[in-house]
Amino acid sequence: MILDKILRQFIEVAMFKNVSHAANKLCLSQPTLTHNMKKLEENLGVQLLERTSTGVKTTEYGDLLLEQAQMMQRIYENTLTKLAFIKARQVQSLRMGTGHAWWYMFVRDSFNAYRTLHPTVNIHVDQGNHLRLMDLLLGGDIDLFIGHEIQGLNSKAGISFTPLFSVSDSLFVRRGHPLCNKVIDPVELQDYPCVELTPDEGRFQHIVEDMQPKRLARNLMHLEERVIWSTNSMMAAIDMINDSDAVMISYPRCMTEYFARYNIVPLQSRQKSPRYNVGFYMMREKMDTAHVVQMQELMQQHLEPIRHLLI
Repeated sequence: MILDKILRQFIEVAMFKNVSHAANKLCLSQPTLTHNMKKLEENLGVQLLERTSTGVKTTEYGDLLLEQAQMMQRIYENTLTKLAFIKARQVQSLRMGTGHAWWYMFVRDSFNAYRTLHPTVNIHVDQGNHLRLMDLLLGGDIDLFIGHEIQGLNSKAGISFTPLFSVSDSLFVRRGHPLCNKVIDPVELQDYPCVELTPDEGRFQHIVEDMQPKRLARNLMHLEERVIWSTNSMMAAIDMINDSDAVMISYPRCMTEYFARYNIVPLQSRQKSPRYNVGFYMMREKMDTAHVVQMQELMQQHLEPIRHLLI
């Protein structure tokens, strides 16, 4: 939608009431502008301007055209403003993923900081299992995500991983659970249902070249011999634990304070949990994208005050 240049010239002539002054503003010669005004009148079939001793004035037809042309100009300029607004919002829009634990620990504060800096920008946050988030990243549905380092990740995926910190896992149960207040062996878990929050889904396992480490970890927990309740909802998992003797397995120990709000506590285990790296995942070609870089910086800022809690 481009406002006709001769119509723009007419607005200037009508407002200045002087062809010479309008020509100077428009950087046109006076004969060219006079010719264009006559051409406009011929095309419309009406007289728009009358000569006066000091310049020109608009006729009744000219007054009507001026009113409508100015309205069209305002609509046009408003449209350009809106287009620029939408373009800026799309350029800065952010689509990211995170595990439930990292949302609570520092991603939520980073999100709030980003939306404060860009109040008109669209932001989408996906929460869930790291293999599912990786699938979304590879499909272009998110720009980056925070998650555990994926062992055996396909090296041809074109993914960059930047480690931020390392954590270990704990087992969590309701307060007053039969296994509380004692140091347990993994074999003692067999008599209790297991709660898995955002477990790996088979349809995403093509992302990983070697699943053997995962299988070994599951065998240590004797998961093949236990009842398993799984969910992708944090609140559903909390309800499952509080309403039964179920044990939530392999969840970051740094969430102890959060779970305490819901009367859930960590178990003491003889089997020491290994430490896992957690960091940013992103496509290599998007690593230098402005909004991705800014979100990384915000997350690192909000991570520092709580880094001592990430045990």
